[in-house]
Amino acid sequence: MTTPEKTPEKTPSEKFSSEVRATLNRWLEESDLEDLDLAEVAARTINDWLDEESVIFEADEDLLGDGEPS
Repeated sequence: MTTPEKTPEKTPSEKFSSEVRATLNRWLEESDLEDLDLAEVAARTINDWLDEESVIFEADEDLLGDGEPS
């Protein structure tokens, strides 16, 4: 009896790609949008997302604590 070969674990990039493809396929099947329409909306959305300002949070040392009472 042979042992089935394990498929290698997907990278985060591959997982993200699979999720995006699944979403695009679902929208293609369930909406009136054509594939080119979806691609244009996706590109515009990604560009908008890249242009957004990011909020950077710094850790509050008092919140995390060092285990000693103040």
